[in-house]
Amino acid sequence: MYEIVNEPNLTIAFDMDTELSQFGVFGVYIKQGYNICAGYIDPSDWSGIHRGYKDLVELYENCKGTATFTYVLTGEGDTLAFSLDQKGALTMEINICTTYNYKCNMTIESLDQTYLPRFIEFFKVFLEKEPK
Repeated sequence: MYEIVNEPNLTIAFDMDTELSQFGVFGVYIKQGYNICAGYIDPSDWSGIHRGYKDLVELYENCKGTATFTYVLTGEGDTLAFSLDQKGALTMEINICTTYNYKCNMTIESLDQTYLPRFIEFFKVFLEKEPK
């Protein structure tokens, strides 16, 4: 687990599952207060990770826009999205809906923008694990 945010009322961690990461699948764990949202994001293949990573870097460099990690073939399913508002506040939205009967929707608003490089670093390291 890569713990990216560890504040008194908020924990965000991502995981490069050793069995599933070879297919570009990564785990997400968010705890805000007493609410927990956890699951896997499956972009269908590594192109979804490349696309989301590129968008995340552009979001950081341009201080605007969105970056989404989702199933690239349909654009639906489990989704992790990052966005910056006009004031520069980082928002993270997670939607887990395809794991058996488990559903989870959570929006984390007004995250400190300084967390963006940590998210970028996770995906950079994750992309280094892509099978050649």
